Amino acid sequence: MVEFALLVPVWLPLLLGTMWFGSAMIRGLQVTQTARDLASMYCRAVDFSATGAGTAQNDILPKLVQELGTITTTGGTGRIIFSQITYVGADICQLAGSPTYYDNTAKVPTAACKNWQKFVFTQRYTVGNSTVLSASKFGDPVSTDPDSTNYYNIPITKYVSTAGDRVPNFTLLPSPDVTPGGYKSGQPAYLVEVAFSGTAQAGYGTGGTYAYALF
Repeated sequence: MVEFALLVPVWLPLLLGTMWFGSAMIRGLQVTQTARDLASMYCRAVDFSATGAGTAQNDILPKLVQELGTITTTGGTGRIIFSQITYVGADICQLAGSPTYYDNTAKVPTAACKNWQKFVFTQRYTVGNSTVLSASKFGDPVSTDPDSTNYYNIPITKYVSTAGDRVPNFTLLPSPDVTPGGYKSGQPAYLVEVAFSGTAQAGYGTGGTYAYALF
């Protein structure tokens, strides 16, 4: 009994701490895998913005997140942010109708193409409770630019000329102008951010768990 009394103050915190951090790690892995699964489907044109019976938001999404919590169009214990991103090269500026001029045989857009050589949002919609994740970690496009009647797409004439549609400090993809031969201007990239409420743990977000995936 004496030995047990001496060991309990050391053993019990270790046991509870192992359970606490272990559960946080498992939850973190679940959120990360959910982000990867959703990004994989999103890049294959699965539309999670539509609501009602027979839609991905109604039939697929609740099954993917059932171990993390609940989610509805604007409620639940989690939030998911879907963003489509692209790089604005000179060809995209010209496609949008922005005039160009030649500089040593290279096409250079005029000042009308404000987002030349920038990563921009071309689509944005969200599902879930905005209090869980109030804003994207990668910034947000101008709220009036996404078209609510057309899968929340941002028209090319807006995302090439609206500075507010830029993705600030985006470094997950190489700039085609700096590193040619890989990612191309105008090529879509699909970013999904997932956040669910839960016990705050170091390394897993304050007040919840967050992860993102890019396809």
